[in-house]
Parts: sequence; structure tokens; C-alpha cells
Amino acid sequence: MKYFWILLLVLVGCVPEPIPLEIDQAESVMVVSTQAIPDRGIVMILTRSFSALSDGSEGAFSQTDVQQYLVKGANVSVTYDNQVIALQELSAGIYGSIELLQESGKEYSLNIIDAQEGKTVTSKTKFVDAVQLNNASAQIDRQETTSIWLRLKFNFNDPIGKNYYMLNAYVNPAPPDFQGLLSGFGSIEGGEDIGGNTTGGPPSSGIPGLSNLFSDFSASWVLNDEGRDGQQIQEERIIYNIDVVPNDVVLFTLSNISEEYFLYLKAREKSASAIPFVTEPVSLPSNIDGGYGFFALHYPVPIVVELR
Repeated sequence: MKYFWILLLVLVGCVPEPIPLEIDQAESVMVVSTQAIPDRGIVMILTRSFSALSDGSEGAFSQTDVQQYLVKGANVSVTYDNQVIALQELSAGIYGSIELLQESGKEYSLNIIDAQEGKTVTSKTKFVDAVQLNNASAQIDRQETTSIWLRLKFNFNDPIGKNYYMLNAYVNPAPPDFQGLLSGFGSIEGGEDIGGNTTGGPPSSGIPGLSNLFSDFSASWVLNDEGRDGQQIQEERIIYNIDVVPNDVVLFTLSNISEEYFLYLKAREKSASAIPFVTEPVSLPSNIDGGYGFFALHYPVPIVVELR
């Protein structure tokens, strides 16, 4: 027993004194997220980055905390074909335009002047050809555990050459009244419902852009044509434990996206599933000069399906 106490005293004596650390907080920069709206234009969300060391709330943010990271009063414009399209501020941190046309092969330049910080953020991207969905279906699958799964199936013809895609599914979408918003009327919360009567499902955190702002629930996936170049691509996705009922509506959108945006979205997926202090940190790529995020333009081809 006496040897135990001797060993304990030796170990205690070996404990080093704490070393004070001073870590500089990362500079706050603008974060850009874009969402293309079929046949309507573009919506852009502008926020500010913050250091994990700058907030003592341990991840609990109040509405006041969120408001301080929204970029307000910015001058946002997109230039293409010698045209300058100004995006209007629809709500705090949210900018949009119904004048921006998505035209294949053209280069689009983004310019943002942050009035609050006196900084400028720029980026460039090219519009990729749209790819049409042949058909899509959505089926309610009731499990023995009383949970409900939603099975989504879709197919499309892949053009020759390397292609990358993003599929979005929105349950009971209610697209915003952009014309009303840009005229000073309407609400960013969504316009006329396309249909459906569900109470909504669990929130989805993996959606770039507007997430569930205009629908009860949304989900997103990325895929490529590796091993299927020039063929018909058929895919199935399952949304687990979701609250849906017959006559609910699912809006599918398929977007042909650039390889750079695909890699950005894949990195986001990996980052979202990372386990703190266990998995290796993920570095998100960006095409934003002077900030973070990604400026991407694509045409989301839509198909609406009613659940039975």
C-alpha cells in the first residue's frame, strides 16, 4: 500500500503547470450562399463568419445573436453580357432579383459592397446547361416501428461528358411572391401554397441556401455520372422518420452543377457528419474572393408529385 502512495506522489509531482494560451480570433468575413429559383431569378443570403472562441453561449444562439451576423444594407449586383443586375434586399441578410436570366455558357460576375464594414467581395461563375428530369415519384412507406419513410425515385438522361448534379426535394413548397417583395409588398415567408396539408417533418440541416424557408421540409443530395456517362440515370433516395400524409406535395428539382460546386457540397456533407475531436476537420472550398461560401448559378428543373 505504501508503494501506491509513493507512486501517487511521484505522479502528482510530474503534473506540469498549466500553460496560458492566447489564440487570436479569426477575422469576421462575409459568407455567401445562393439559391436559384426556377423561372424566377436568384436569392442570395449574406451572413458574417464568427470565431468559435468569440461566443460563450456554447452553441446556443438567440434571435438577437442571429441578427448580428446578417449582412444588412449591402450593395449586391451580378454582371453578365454587359448588363448589371442589382439585387434588392428582401429581408435582413436576404437579397434577390427576378431579372437575372440563367443563360448557358455565360460568365456571371458577383460584386458585393459591404456598407457596414467598408469591404468588397467578388466572385465569378459560369452557368451550366440544364438537364431535364424524365419523371419522378414519391411514395409513403409505413414501417412496423410506426415511423414513416418517404421513398423518392427519379430518372434522367445524362449528356455525354463529365456531369455533376444536385437533387432537391421540398415537401409542400410555398414559393415566395418575388414580384410583391420587389414592389414593397408580400412576405419572404412564402407565397401561395402549391399544395399539401402535413404538419411538417424534422428540420434538414444539409440544404445549401434557403433550406426550409419556403417548405415544410427539404432535403438535398449530390451525385455524378461516374460509370454512367451518356446513359439514363435512375436513382432512389429515402427520407426517414418524416411526417407526411396522402395529398401532400413533393417538388423535385434537378440541377446540373459545376464540378467546383459539387466538391463544395460534398465537403459540406462531410463536415456536417464529422464527429468533434474524432474525425479530421474539413476545409470547405470557396470561389468567393474576400469571403467564404460559394457563388453558383444553375437552373433547377422542377417536377411536382402528389403523395398517395
